[in-house]
Amino acid sequence: MKEKTIIPRAAYLVLPVSEYVGNHQIRFSVGGKLVDDITLRLDYKNPSAYSYYPIGKWMGKPVTLSVTPGVEPEDLQTDDPANAKRGEVFRPFLHFTPVYGWNNDPNGLLEYTSPVTGKTVWHMFYQFNPYDWVWGNMHWGHAVSEDLLHWTHLDTALYPDETGTMFSGSAIVDRENRTGLKNGDEDVILLYYTAAGNTSALSEGKKFTQCLAYSTDGGMTFTKYDKNPVVGHIRADNRDPKVIWCEELKKYLMAIYLDGDEYELLTSDDLLSWSRLQTVAIEGDAECPDIYPLKANGDPADRKWIMSGASHRYIVGTFEGGRFRVLQNARKLNYGSSSYAAQTFSTYDEYERIQIAWDRDMRFGNATFDGQMGIPCSMSLKKDEKEDEKEAVDVYTLCAEPIAALNGLIRDEKRFDGAELTSVIPLEESAYELDLALDPKCRSGKLKIDLFGQTIQIDAELNTLRVGRDTMPIRTLRGAPRLRIVIDKGSAEVFASGGSSMMTVPWLLNFNHREAVFSCEDAPVMAHIVLKRLSL
Repeated sequence: MKEKTIIPRAAYLVLPVSEYVGNHQIRFSVGGKLVDDITLRLDYKNPSAYSYYPIGKWMGKPVTLSVTPGVEPEDLQTDDPANAKRGEVFRPFLHFTPVYGWNNDPNGLLEYTSPVTGKTVWHMFYQFNPYDWVWGNMHWGHAVSEDLLHWTHLDTALYPDETGTMFSGSAIVDRENRTGLKNGDEDVILLYYTAAGNTSALSEGKKFTQCLAYSTDGGMTFTKYDKNPVVGHIRADNRDPKVIWCEELKKYLMAIYLDGDEYELLTSDDLLSWSRLQTVAIEGDAECPDIYPLKANGDPADRKWIMSGASHRYIVGTFEGGRFRVLQNARKLNYGSSSYAAQTFSTYDEYERIQIAWDRDMRFGNATFDGQMGIPCSMSLKKDEKEDEKEAVDVYTLCAEPIAALNGLIRDEKRFDGAELTSVIPLEESAYELDLALDPKCRSGKLKIDLFGQTIQIDAELNTLRVGRDTMPIRTLRGAPRLRIVIDKGSAEVFASGGSSMMTVPWLLNFNHREAVFSCEDAPVMAHIVLKRLSL
């Protein structure tokens, strides 16, 4: 360990970063007391970018920096946090990415309409490392939007403290002021998060607990609740609280991940005191629960609850007799491995469910940011009657399709049918959506689509769409299948059969190959194709 004492005279301490060195732990002590610590790939000799740690809060006070393994810290300060950006050419056209640093799970997704201004804003918080473009130092980043596609970055909402780093959670508006925290004309916005104890030197020896932060100014600033935690430690690294109103129980409901494939449900009247209800399993899944109601086939009399885990496996159930009853065992929605931790927005319409997931494993070259969010999707529930060995049973299928606002990004489009599949279509350096309507009578034939040096393969006989090593079914519901493929610089998101199956895959577009080439084997498999160019 090496130490240096500095006197803050500016807002930020400049910390050089390089991907060519290992992590160092940097501890900050004021008055002999540890006040914060971060991990960073610290490199004063060959930096490739710079991080900016806020030290203005200790202006004029001696701050001791301790670095392990031992690197002599330097006193580099600035008031201008102008990040040394790199790799901007890799930034996606459409997808949300951090300005600098790392993001993963979406957190605290919220629709908020101000009672003061009447303006509606969508808030998205997310797991965020503001100091490096690898996972670590978990904060909650914050962005807002009016259409879920154009995002404005705001200041970091939640910082690590002595209870732990800031792991995932959710948000809700306390419109009735059940918490009693209201102070002013705006409704209270509540953030429920996991304080991940023992993930930093400052939180050494602490356990994972569920905590609360709140805003009384429309979501611009947040204060941590002075009686945290609101849910103490239950088991293992219990985490990721999701909170929603449950009309059947006449209570607020919280879902928490425990361990293995098990989740805990809790209830509350005041959003502060929580009682355990029951344990629920989602076979084959873990982490980041989401739970919400949908109307099956749009019928308000057929209300069902969806509960899902981080890997897009979901169960369908109802609340009866004060308990959650599982009607249908876990099924898969996303067939790729690169979409994770999906969450739905807390909205004013309890049946309007818009979902965003973290698209992981994307490749951004040498950029000083890492992580993107998926295209926002509207969720629905389809009910179909199928015969088992003894009787007809209802089968519920969760569906996700890109939000309608995506159509507002269409700049031009080309249409052609199966007879033109030998065409070579010139492309611009842009994002695209490819819509393909399959011939419902066709049960054989193969189609290969080459776009920007990447390949999509469709096999009607095998009922598959393949991109690289990832494969998904293209027919999962009755009727003529339709494929929608949203293509950006580093990813493709595929939606099939009304969104009842989907797949997110990483791919890095090669803009030296600016053309779409379609080649068909055996019988034609397509009836109609639309190629849409998209731009924010």
